[in-house]
Amino acid sequence: MTIFLVITTLVFLALGLAVAAGYAFRPHPVQAMKALAQLYDGKFTQTKNPDQTAVSFDLHGQPAMLRIKPPVGYAGRPLTEFRTPWPEPQFRLQIQPRKTLRPDFFYDESPTIESGDDDFDAKYRLYAEHPELARNLIAAGVFSALDELNQIAKPGAAYLEIHDGFLFITLEKTFGYVSQLEMLVAYCCEIHVPNTAIPAVAATDDSADADKPRRASIELPRAICNACGDVVADDAVACSDCGAIYHRRCWDPKVGCVLYSCEGTKATDAVLTG
Repeated sequence: MTIFLVITTLVFLALGLAVAAGYAFRPHPVQAMKALAQLYDGKFTQTKNPDQTAVSFDLHGQPAMLRIKPPVGYAGRPLTEFRTPWPEPQFRLQIQPRKTLRPDFFYDESPTIESGDDDFDAKYRLYAEHPELARNLIAAGVFSALDELNQIAKPGAAYLEIHDGFLFITLEKTFGYVSQLEMLVAYCCEIHVPNTAIPAVAATDDSADADKPRRASIELPRAICNACGDVVADDAVACSDCGAIYHRRCWDPKVGCVLYSCEGTKATDAVLTG
């Protein structure tokens, strides 16, 4: 009887350890984001309205953010979005996989333009307000990491957008392990301008200042609104308690700061440059 009890106890103990181990090692997107924040010495935040999880961190001297967003559009999947400044604020571009077009994700549904790269055009839909610059960037392989990003996004897809001086990469998937997020950030880092000058934008500008040289560097990072998640170019306010940035139109004094870690109810004017 004693041996039977010992064996039974050991069996239940083993089952308990197996269940605990399975729980500890199962995918958990929020825990993965917290681990990424520690790995990159970044700031982990969760917001109440909208419901989203984000990590802000320094990426080679400029700000970056990775966040989990609620489902958008008819796809109905939670999204993972990477964003970081792009050196030319006048440049606008979209790239979507042809097999899974999501016009509801984007600001424009203009006709596709051809990149001149048959392989790229077979896989992706391209829209750009400065076609020659877009073609030059594609020819230089700037967006080649999109292939890998679409692989890790399966069964969803990866979409790229550039506007208002920011690069946005959206994946129709969330990731439960920090190693997956590291890989995602590494691929996103491969998408950058190979030099500091983008002359094509200035050359196609019809304004009176088109002949003046444009600066591609960003003196101070632009901010991302903690309420709506969009770029804050001007007319910004900051939470008086934690300094979180908002569009003035998005700050609601009845709600206050939306960060879980903050209970601030007052905001002050913020001056942004970028």
